[in-house]
Amino acid sequence: MEPLLLLAVLVLGFVVAFAIGGNDEAMSPAVGARIFSLNTAVILGGILSVIGALTLGGGVSEKVGSDLVSQQTMTPTMVFAVLVSMAIWLLIASITKGLPISTTQCIVGSVIGVAIVAPFLGEPGWGIEVVSWSVVLEIFVGWIISPVIGFFIAAGVFWLVRKFQSRVTGLSALERQEKIASYGLAFFLIITSLSRGGNDVANAVAPLVTLPDFAPPISVGPFLLPGLVVPLFVGGLGMAVGLIVVGRKVIKVLATEVVSLTPTSALSASISVALVMFVGTYLGFPLSGTHVLVAALIAVGWVAQTQVQTNQVKDILISWVITVPISAIFGVILFAVITPFF
Repeated sequence: MEPLLLLAVLVLGFVVAFAIGGNDEAMSPAVGARIFSLNTAVILGGILSVIGALTLGGGVSEKVGSDLVSQQTMTPTMVFAVLVSMAIWLLIASITKGLPISTTQCIVGSVIGVAIVAPFLGEPGWGIEVVSWSVVLEIFVGWIISPVIGFFIAAGVFWLVRKFQSRVTGLSALERQEKIASYGLAFFLIITSLSRGGNDVANAVAPLVTLPDFAPPISVGPFLLPGLVVPLFVGGLGMAVGLIVVGRKVIKVLATEVVSLTPTSALSASISVALVMFVGTYLGFPLSGTHVLVAALIAVGWVAQTQVQTNQVKDILISWVITVPISAIFGVILFAVITPFF
């Protein structure tokens, strides 16, 4: 690929990562439990996103990139269409209502839509038969199972915490428990943010990973690094900037508008998300951290018999259902619009 075109693709990957970072709600339990201020949460989350992208992002990027389309190499036009369609839907959801939509669903929908319509726009060798439906099924099952597992882990952990708290007498003892829980919450949110950085960076740079330009290793001083480091770093940096600049609204929605949180309930939800996302990212599964976190928050509200804001949850669930088809439609429209210019 021409250097200027490759640079343009990387810039576009950064923009998509910016949109993803703006929709990152991983730090919302700490804000809801008043452990971190909003500014501290977005800055710390941004730093951890970059680290997670570089250390854990490779395997997931391949799963939603080349594996999803049977190892086919996407053309620059297809990559542009996928990335732009993702950025549009993510920014619409983040800026308008602050809805925490699944970026994994965005990338899967966009890639499938573009791959299916490609033969009709002059790209031979593509079509519905290229889509690896076994990989799609694997990803879809992950979307369904991961929040269910997250719900039961969070409910189980918080039930045990409440059981232990019922045996404690005195306000000072309960306050001490909540303080200890706040330290534990900070620890697990670090793990969660690292995992989310590795998992979500795939949604920004997966199409770039399929490009042969990033296959050869690169030299950085005396070190020889995989070429994959370049798009992963660009994606991680973009997520960090997006979280710091526009991510506050989404964090506020889950921190205050789903269920009331205490340090112990927030910790229980975060333990669940950390375990599910870390294992999923390590195994290379493109899970939705948004799905897991919302399920975990509902679980702790259910155990605590605290009112869950059903209207807000309903809006979130609707956004999840429509994200894949909307991303596919945006991908098809953008692919048709930009093809004549390449």
